[in-house]
Amino acid sequence: MVSARIASSAPLRADRLQRAGAAVVASKIETGLAERSWSISDREKRHHCQLFCVLHGRAVFIGVDRHRMDLLAPVMLWLPLPVAGEFRLEAGGDGITAMIAEDFVWRIIGDSPVATHLRPMLERVVVAPSDRIALQLAEIGVSLNALIRESREPQAGGAAMMALHLGVVMLHLWRASGGGAATAQRGSGVTTVQRFRQLIELHYRENLGVDDYADRLGVTRAHLHDACLRATRETPLALIHVRLLEEAQSRLEQTDLSVEQIGYSLGFRDPSYFNRFFKRLTGVTPGAYRQSGPVARTTREPLSFAAWP
Repeated sequence: MVSARIASSAPLRADRLQRAGAAVVASKIETGLAERSWSISDREKRHHCQLFCVLHGRAVFIGVDRHRMDLLAPVMLWLPLPVAGEFRLEAGGDGITAMIAEDFVWRIIGDSPVATHLRPMLERVVVAPSDRIALQLAEIGVSLNALIRESREPQAGGAAMMALHLGVVMLHLWRASGGGAATAQRGSGVTTVQRFRQLIELHYRENLGVDDYADRLGVTRAHLHDACLRATRETPLALIHVRLLEEAQSRLEQTDLSVEQIGYSLGFRDPSYFNRFFKRLTGVTPGAYRQSGPVARTTREPLSFAAWP
């Protein structure tokens, strides 16, 4: 049996994912003497996708409809936001698990040349069985190691590094599952909110308003507002702001562009508007954020989604 060495990590905690900048939180599952289980709540109670990679042993996933999926290592299991249930790892098993913010997955898929094929992974369970990943497990292990390291020790450019390695893992999942058509459990379908997020990814630099997005979706502003509140507990404007903030933070971390240049590239024609927008969402100015260092950045949550020029 092929195995992969996975770096040690602290136990997985959902609150770590909620911190600004924590797009991925990955952790090793150590060998245990007893069965362990993970309760995967429905989308009303979580905002992340879940990935399990079982390196040794047996596991099972039981959906809320009581459908049972038996898993024999080495195997990977992808659980998107619409899916809920319970994952159980038998005694003696080990591997890793990772929580990935759904918005971060959208960003990876939006930039991928195979986006059309990867997009269904946001709607369905995907299983990469042992006979499809055994030969690639060492390569997958490199990317999983990187996700653990980057989520445990945040550094400049961490989001970009995570995106690269998570993209590799997702491509392996897609290939091993039969190009997206193999064992899968349908979720809730492509919703208005999912299509809205796709449009945000394509047009967030263009300073489009909520009405513009609603028109492109072919729905009313009120319908889009209600759909976003039901699915995410955020308004459409808040989701637009989150994506803008993420891009602003990324450019402050990874480029030498001035604050004014970054603001202008994101649709802010007045530097003071960009400074006000950024400070209201993070509590600090763009300049202070750039100087604070990656560790300090990951500990503050956005304060408000209210500012927009």
